[in-house]
Formats: sequence, structure tokens, C-alpha cells
Amino acid sequence: MSGRGVAGSGVVVAVLLAVLTAAHAESSLDDLRARGVLRVGVKTDAPPFGSRDVHGRPVGFEIDLARYLARVLFDDERRARLVPVTTATRFAELQAGRVDLLIATVTATDERRRLAELSEPYFVSASLVLVPAASAVDGVGALAARRVTVIRGSVQERDVARWQPRALLTAVGSVAEGARAVKGGQADAFVYDDVTLLTLAQHDPALRVTGGPLAPRGYVAAARKGDAGLIRWLDGWLARMRRDGSYVEIWRRHFRAFEGRLVGS
Repeated sequence: MSGRGVAGSGVVVAVLLAVLTAAHAESSLDDLRARGVLRVGVKTDAPPFGSRDVHGRPVGFEIDLARYLARVLFDDERRARLVPVTTATRFAELQAGRVDLLIATVTATDERRRLAELSEPYFVSASLVLVPAASAVDGVGALAARRVTVIRGSVQERDVARWQPRALLTAVGSVAEGARAVKGGQADAFVYDDVTLLTLAQHDPALRVTGGPLAPRGYVAAARKGDAGLIRWLDGWLARMRRDGSYVEIWRRHFRAFEGRLVGS
């Protein structure tokens, strides 16, 4: 076969792949529209991203994003089926097909890119250290030989081991467990995402946040591997939200109190 023939075949294959990819993307969205509901895995233990109000209703920044996407798809935010997930369970829920998307404080890592399709970042978060109000700890450097809790499966579980190899690490299952361990004296510190810890300290005078922001990373939405079209659709709407001001409106609703303490704010 001539070089021109090989090149021509390559073009044909590329065009076919593009057509098939676009068809899959539209098919995925068509499936969601036909089902009439967008199933989104969200946190309910990580305020202000996701938690429950006094009536038990999900509230938070990521909850608002999920409802916005349902409004785009169905013109009805009630079509967002909010499925509670934890750091430990969220990817299992996604892989099992019980949710279409994760919007659940997922930080972008190479390992997670191999597991799922990831969106562009919709938020940038760094790690901070939560300690008792009377603690002398002033950051990760002071955690050598101290008891430190992290959430099982979080990026901090790996990060703290690298930043302070002499820390005595214990993995817990939730933000509430980490905070309780610090308040109850079972841990000297809890290392987790900045906004969540700032929120805890804001509402509890027995706790404070210390140290500077560590390892800023983007929060991203995740879809099942191969569902890149759904992610491209989501990215398009995130970009549109930034242009029309609706993103800023939601951001300020939840994070205005911490403006100046957050990466990129």
C-alpha cells in the first residue's frame, strides 16, 4: 500500500473514532434524559461541600452544582438524585453504576485518571491541620511523634506519610470521626481539606486550624471510564457558569467567610 493510502486510511480511522466518540457522548446524555434523573454521588459529611441541614436535607456547594446540572438537563433541579458517598465508597459506587457522576471532593490524581474520566477542576483545595485550640502545633513540621488522623483513601493519607514520616498515622472513615478524635484527645491533629477544616473550626471554639496551605489540588467531577462525553458536557457547562456569573454566585454563597484563606481566592 502506498504512503498516501496508509495516510488516507489513518484519516478515515480518525474520523470514524471521532464520530463514534461523539455518538457515545450523545448516547450517554440521551440515556440520562430518557431515565429522567441524574444520579450524583455527593458527600454528606464534608461541609460546606456537602452536609445535611437541621431537617436532614442535603446542602452545600457540590449539592448546588449537582442541582444546577439537573436543571440544565431536565429544567428541574429535583431530578438530581443525590446519593450519599464517602471517600472510601465513592469510586466503588461509580464503578458499580449506582451513580452517573461523582461530585464529592474528588482531587485529581494520576491514579484516579486511570480509574475514571475526570472533569476540569471546579475548585482548588489545599490541606490544612486541625488541632485543639490550646495545642502548640503550628503545622506539619511539628507532627513528628504525634498522633495524626487522616481519612482512609484520601490524598492526605499518602501526603502526610511523605511530609512527616515520623507522624503516628491513624486512618478514620469520616470527617466527623477525625474531628472527634482531636476533640476527645485520641489524636493530636487531623489533616484534611482546607475548607472543611476551616468550617469545623468556625463552629467549634475547641478547635483551630494551623499551618499554611499544603499541596493545592483541583476538585474534579468523575464519570465512569469511557464516559468522556458526559465529562465534556459537564466541562462545557462549568465554563458557561464561569462566564455568566452563576459559578461565582454559588461560590460566594458557601465560601465568602473564608475568602483570603483559600488557594486562588
